[in-house]
Amino acid sequence: MAVQYERIKKTIAALAAYGTLPQGGTTRLSYTAEYLAAQAFLQREMLESGMLAEVDPIGNLIGTYVGREPELTAVMSGSHLDTVPAGGNFDGALGIVAALECVRSWQEEGYRPKRTVRVIATIEEECTAFGMACFGVRVRGGEFKKQQPESIVHLTGGSLAECLQAAGLPHSALQDAAVGFQDLAAFVELHIEQGADLEERGLTCGAVTAIVGYDRLFLTLHGEANHAGTTSMRRRRDALAAAAEVILGVNELAEADDRFVATVGQLNVAPNAVNIVPGKVQLAIETRAADDRVLSEVRAKIMSLLERTASKSGVVITKENDFHVAAVPLSESVRKVIEQSAAECGVSFQAMPSWAGHDAQIFAASGVPTGMIFVPSINGVSHSKEERSDFQSVTQAVKVLEKTLKTLAEV
Repeated sequence: MAVQYERIKKTIAALAAYGTLPQGGTTRLSYTAEYLAAQAFLQREMLESGMLAEVDPIGNLIGTYVGREPELTAVMSGSHLDTVPAGGNFDGALGIVAALECVRSWQEEGYRPKRTVRVIATIEEECTAFGMACFGVRVRGGEFKKQQPESIVHLTGGSLAECLQAAGLPHSALQDAAVGFQDLAAFVELHIEQGADLEERGLTCGAVTAIVGYDRLFLTLHGEANHAGTTSMRRRRDALAAAAEVILGVNELAEADDRFVATVGQLNVAPNAVNIVPGKVQLAIETRAADDRVLSEVRAKIMSLLERTASKSGVVITKENDFHVAAVPLSESVRKVIEQSAAECGVSFQAMPSWAGHDAQIFAASGVPTGMIFVPSINGVSHSKEERSDFQSVTQAVKVLEKTLKTLAEV
């Protein structure tokens, strides 16, 4: 039988019930009671769909639909089960339900793929617990195997050790879960776009080319705090006025070049008083691009902007810290399978980068041939209780995923 619209819709609603807020939206944070209940629900659904299902030592749920030749490397699909606080019902959850629905349809038609297919519901992608994105997948890849859980501090207090104990998981999880990805032939993640491009173009799905990298630049602008009334304009070294020039300059650079986006999303002003010329401003600039060469080019332009601003204003600008995450290209061969599957399903699509980070980038960076399928987000809204996707488009995208997984699993 084909993938079923009503069953997809019903399962999304069932998952949303774990953590639903009275004012709308869903909060399902990793290792909480709501999270563990949702995980148990999914595990039951996997078992009923003919899969083996187990929670790994760090808390990732993995369903296994055993193939005709189980000795071959497996194909995996899924996404994250955790949400941001007061988030929506589609981010992450849709990718899990989509992969689950593919296996459900196979069980009903009696189809058994050549390769084993696994469905994963990853834990702690959203970095709300420990401030580290894609944590569950990174643990599985072995990134933290030399650490102890006490050293990983929860943002609200306590540590990973306490989370593991509360969830009934072993203290040695960082070592025990570090199995790597060498047993995977491919990974495909279906996800909402979290932007408006597909909807604006009237397209049903996107085939992702790369997951963007980003630069974060943390600056302090040192001016001179002084009396707001008695300090003439020509004598001022106003750190906030200089910061405003930097912010506008960064925006102008991004508006002139659609290869990247830029944001100044953090600003601290001192003394922060109505009658004092601001003496110090701390700000953070983030740029994102699908090509690291573009990020380097933009960084040079921003540094030039900072030099001009400092010279004009008399404010000293110092770099306190910077942080770079490389762009991750996804597999061209997997993307071609996605595009061919979309064409065969009669589903409109485009190739496009992902401007947000995803678990898929960890698989791809580890050498696993990786692809992503995007579903349009209504009005481009995500990380909000207003997050929505049209279920007709969702169902069409799941059909593309089903054909993609079937193709990859028969190679």
